[in-house]
Amino acid sequence: MGDKKIYIIAKVFDKQGCIAYLCKTVSEARCLPGTLEALRADGVQIVILDNPDIYSEYAPYSYVDDMKEFIDQVSKMNRVA
Repeated sequence: MGDKKIYIIAKVFDKQGCIAYLCKTVSEARCLPGTLEALRADGVQIVILDNPDIYSEYAPYSYVDDMKEFIDQVSKMNRVA
């Protein structure tokens, strides 16, 4: 992906904080948002960001390094939303 970074974040509306995943490949950046959108419940927001530091409305960020773990955590958010 060169030096461009793409983060996918998931957030429960009206709750502080979110989880974030730094995409490791272009394929992840293309496919993951659609997968999450298909899985997400009402009340869970999926957002694509290039630089989380400038989007303070989603802070604090909890970064997840593993894509499967990120998807699992989004699924858990669905039960809270």
